Amino acid sequence: MRKAVGSIQNGNVTIFGDLIFPGQSSIIPKSTKKILQLSISAGTTNPGASASPIAVVGARGSFAVQDLINEGNDILPHFYLKIISFDCGVTVFNASFTESCFSKSIDQLGLSHISAFSSTITIGSIQIFKNLNITVPVIGATNADDSLSSIVNFPTYSRVQMAYSFICPKFSIIIKGLGWNSAAVLYQNDAWGLAAYSYIKKNSEVLGLRLVNPEKLRTIPAGLSKSGLKNYTNALQEVIDSQARLLLLIIQYPLGNYILEQLYDLGARKGDFVICAGYQDLPTLISINDTNLYKRLEIGIPMFTLVSEYWAGNVGQEALKRIRSAYYSEPSAFSCFYVDAAYLIASALDYMINRGHDYTNPEKLMATIRTTQFYGCTGRVSIEKGSNDRIVDRMIIEGVKLTSDGSTSIYTIGNFRPFSSQVISIINPIIYADGSTQKPSEYRNTNNRCPFPDKKMKTFKKGRGLLFGICFTSALIMIVITFYIWKKWWNISVEPLHQKEEISIQDAIVAASIGIEFFQYASMGPDFKLISPLLSELSGLFSLNLEDVIKLENGVFWIVVDVVYGGIGLWILLCLVILLQLDEKFPYISLFRFLKWLSDFLMPILGNLCFIPFISICLDIFQCDISIGDNFTDSILAKDCYYFCWKDEHLIYAIISFFALLFYEPLAIFCRPLWQELQPTLHVKTVPLFLMVKTVVQTSLIVLNGTVKRSFDITHGLIFIVFMAFYAVFIFKFKPYNYSRFSWWQGLSVIGIIWLALLSLPGLITNNQNLSISLFAVLLLGWGIIILVGLYIQTKKLPSMLFRKKGYDPSTLFKFAFTFGKSSKISLEKLQQTIKV
Repeated sequence: MRKAVGSIQNGNVTIFGDLIFPGQSSIIPKSTKKILQLSISAGTTNPGASASPIAVVGARGSFAVQDLINEGNDILPHFYLKIISFDCGVTVFNASFTESCFSKSIDQLGLSHISAFSSTITIGSIQIFKNLNITVPVIGATNADDSLSSIVNFPTYSRVQMAYSFICPKFSIIIKGLGWNSAAVLYQNDAWGLAAYSYIKKNSEVLGLRLVNPEKLRTIPAGLSKSGLKNYTNALQEVIDSQARLLLLIIQYPLGNYILEQLYDLGARKGDFVICAGYQDLPTLISINDTNLYKRLEIGIPMFTLVSEYWAGNVGQEALKRIRSAYYSEPSAFSCFYVDAAYLIASALDYMINRGHDYTNPEKLMATIRTTQFYGCTGRVSIEKGSNDRIVDRMIIEGVKLTSDGSTSIYTIGNFRPFSSQVISIINPIIYADGSTQKPSEYRNTNNRCPFPDKKMKTFKKGRGLLFGICFTSALIMIVITFYIWKKWWNISVEPLHQKEEISIQDAIVAASIGIEFFQYASMGPDFKLISPLLSELSGLFSLNLEDVIKLENGVFWIVVDVVYGGIGLWILLCLVILLQLDEKFPYISLFRFLKWLSDFLMPILGNLCFIPFISICLDIFQCDISIGDNFTDSILAKDCYYFCWKDEHLIYAIISFFALLFYEPLAIFCRPLWQELQPTLHVKTVPLFLMVKTVVQTSLIVLNGTVKRSFDITHGLIFIVFMAFYAVFIFKFKPYNYSRFSWWQGLSVIGIIWLALLSLPGLITNNQNLSISLFAVLLLGWGIIILVGLYIQTKKLPSMLFRKKGYDPSTLFKFAFTFGKSSKISLEKLQQTIKV
């Protein structure tokens, strides 16, 4: 706006208004350059605590910008930038001290203020400014607290640092992206440490990153002295005992130094750890040259972290040169954020002055700051619309390595672009302690399958009592349900097979189940690895007792559990289709017809052959009778000891297992005999009473295998032999099938199991490896006799009632497949005549 302030007549100058000079000043400037004053919280005082130089070191970046602008002509060429330092707190906030400090020098705050190093002090200072009616823009260089993101709560604030919610979860992503699945973690209990740990823990659960040291021993008080750290030796010992190679250290200087030194004193050595530093100033951890440097280099290499770009572009490089020349030392990475904080304000002022805007108006200056963009010391700087947060499109994965002369060197491992299709791109692989780029094992002691030394693990009597209670209670309930279902619906007999029939696919499934159940029963009995490791693995495979076959590490057990849950879910769906006759009620829905056809083949597999493995896996979730502490949440899962019980993921799986058992077992008990009534091509029928007794036997064996066998193997072996002997007597007396040959071999298979169990007992009692060959020979001899006797009696007394044609008509098979087995349907009336509905 133009305004007349004077006139010139006949060479005479008359001033009748106020002349306004740059900066809205009416005083005629004495210098050719107008002073633009800013302020910065860059002292060392912590009221009631020890002084901290961290803000002074960081603020060197802002003062470097001041000097570069004043000496150059790129921005603010006709102005002189002056930054005044305030000492009103660094990391410890005391409201009365900070308010008194600022009140004394309100007129020195200038056009804008670069806030304190700590978010806590910044938040308190803004509230004090509000109380004092100070509205100057406040720019955060190192503040990361999430609450400062709100433009509504903090309208006079913005920052060049990232919020906790942005940067902290990225550490989990980086760790997983570099190939790590497990880590020990230590964090300091200040705002930064607590927020970082909270986000990392939450994100780690989503990504499957295991934090293996006990949660209650992960925190270290911030500001702890070297002598004070000795009171937390048990926490550091747990880190070592966890065997985890990767250590996530959310600890700031100098506490991080003390931790590395004490890990060395506790016996850790080169290569024992790979350090992920959860904050952005790597050099301070290892490069401070003192008498303990060799300890930190021993433990702290290799080390990596996630950082912003720093000393980037012309701004960063010029500031770096200025700081080096002025202070004769390498600057802190934090200094780069102070460079950008000062440059952000200066760029906004330059923009407003060039366009004639009133840069002394705090609201207008703040608005301009929010729209200012430039490429600064930490990369591209711009503020997110509607927020106080900076937009970050690129970060750096940075590492520390040892050079040939024994010094340390920082190098770029890769780029992290959170909004790119390729989030992580590796430039230089991590150089590990042995000088190679080959990633070491997740755990130091590869012979120990658990992340705890044997001395830490103990029998957890409360957990064992709970396990026994769950298993035996569920078994008792299932026995009662089995009896009820048999008495109400399946107390019926089956007609013997009187004439020869062509063997069907369904008959073959019944025959195969006898052989498969042989291996399943074997795995439920006493351990016989001493006799035949191969046979033990086969039985474990058929029963999903997979620790006998593969190593259940890195989540393999949980994959098996998820597959079992999927199988149980499919079984329940198939049962619903059959019991509710959905394929008949909704014939136009092809999915129901397909599921009905699928049930002909899958129901005997999912409900019969998979009964033992499904129940066993679900009950395995409750095997939490080993612990490293005295609480239920200190117990670890027997099948995967990287998981603590009764919290986090395990608690979810325990709930799912409970409901899986609740629905699967009763449906399996009812639908086992139902399936054979729905199969017109099935000739070999199973007596429902046998199916009920088999359910009781299998349930009892599963419970004994999951409880007594794990604690009292010899006692379990004796109980198993007696149990199976009664089962064999029942089979030979009541004839489980309507076909004598199937009944005969069912009984002989149980006799074979009893023989195997008897020969396993000497190995359990003596553990004499020299017996293995002899016992295996006797085992084969006994089985040979059983088979030969069985074949002889079958030939002489048990006529064959099944025959097989040379082949099937392809057109019939084709028609059967593509009609979803409609030809196999039986009427509801026939089903009602067969069973008591």
